[in-house]
Amino acid sequence: MIFRNSLSAGVSQMGPRDAEFIYNESEGHLSHMVCAYFFDTAGHPLADMTHADAVRWISERFGYWPLFTSRVQRVPLDLDYPYWVPAADFTVDDHVRVHKASGPGWAPVRALLGRSLSAPMDLTRPPWELEVMTGISGIDDLPGDLTLIMLKTHHSAGDGLEIRNLTNRLFSGPAKPKASARESGLPLVEMMGRSVLGFPGQLIRFGKGLSATKVAAEEITQAEESGELAKYVADRPPTRFNHVLEGDLALEFVTLDGADIKAIRAAVPGATVNDIFLAVVAGALEKYLEEKGERPERPLAAMVPRSMRQIAEWESANQLALLTVDLHSDVADPVEKLALIRDSAQVAKERSSHLAVRKFSTRIETSPAPLLRLTGLARRLNKLNTDREVMQHTTISNVPVTIDGNVFEGAPAVAVLGGQAPVDGDVLRHFLIAAAGGSLTLNVIVARGAMPDPEHYVVLLRESFDELRQAVEYDVPAAE
Repeated sequence: MIFRNSLSAGVSQMGPRDAEFIYNESEGHLSHMVCAYFFDTAGHPLADMTHADAVRWISERFGYWPLFTSRVQRVPLDLDYPYWVPAADFTVDDHVRVHKASGPGWAPVRALLGRSLSAPMDLTRPPWELEVMTGISGIDDLPGDLTLIMLKTHHSAGDGLEIRNLTNRLFSGPAKPKASARESGLPLVEMMGRSVLGFPGQLIRFGKGLSATKVAAEEITQAEESGELAKYVADRPPTRFNHVLEGDLALEFVTLDGADIKAIRAAVPGATVNDIFLAVVAGALEKYLEEKGERPERPLAAMVPRSMRQIAEWESANQLALLTVDLHSDVADPVEKLALIRDSAQVAKERSSHLAVRKFSTRIETSPAPLLRLTGLARRLNKLNTDREVMQHTTISNVPVTIDGNVFEGAPAVAVLGGQAPVDGDVLRHFLIAAAGGSLTLNVIVARGAMPDPEHYVVLLRESFDELRQAVEYDVPAAE
């Protein structure tokens, strides 16, 4: 977020990368995330937490994040980027919901996560919601009396790393009420005046940005022709997962052993945990489509978000580049496939780090607010062409959250889940999250219209992992 000294206390203006999530919001393109922690509350006083308890707990921590008490204020006609302004009249009770698990097992949790992911956020209120579910039991090897605390935030407020840092503060730090301050908001007359006076500057920056990105595009072309950069084009046939959203959202989870993952990495030098999961998804997704009689004509590809915080200096809460990684799903040997994915992922990272590519990506930073708004409107009005060739078939994201050091009123965290709703054209998403004991959990979120049998897909994911594990000759019995 960009803070301007001339603005009143408690008021800040979004940068274009963050504002884009506001402009792109639509029924088929929801832009929010959820992060759900499970706490062992056996014998804990808050095992039967009430709505009042939850309101008290979160209110005592408003000092950790200014947006707990801020809302979006859009400029009339979207002449300028939106502002974060104090939400003086909001009611905390409206943002907090407490539920009692209706029975043992995953079903109540899946239902809660599915509803939350499917429901749009009211952007006239602060961009967060807190869901609590008590009395959870019968989930895998986790303790028998769990409480789930889930924070839902809008993407305009920050990316996964930003929200990870927030949840770590909430669950590891002491209470931190918001410091009292005089906040006056932004009067409409002042906002319009700033927007009208600043609009010529937007156009000047846009013109300079066009010139700079034109030069960057020429440099990229030269680098591609010389072989310095891999060339990326949308030339892959679409699959059922590149269609519009249809049906309810389904959520499935598979946890893979950390020792197995470590052994696989040792067998394929240079392979990362991300690479292993890309290979696992590649094997399972190829098999799933083949079973449906829809074997891809070309290898599948994945969109993989990458944090640019250590590479570029962006003045935004969202600092992600979207990589396209070839999954080499046409390669039968699991180890060879992993090695090829490792190389393809490295090529994609090198491309996103290349100076010309980074210069070209700054075009959004100089785009006037009305242009970003019109782009979002065009996305909403134009029907998705499901026959057009695509760059990727699914999203695979490493969500940087952990349970380490996180407690809730003394109750330790024992598991965490997270993810983001699928969108039109990308209806199957995978999220990798650290689990207890060094293991890792892969969360699958998919529209049932494209995958009516997600339970079977999870079986294929497990089989794909086992094939890779056995292929590196790691002497561990296959999971039953």
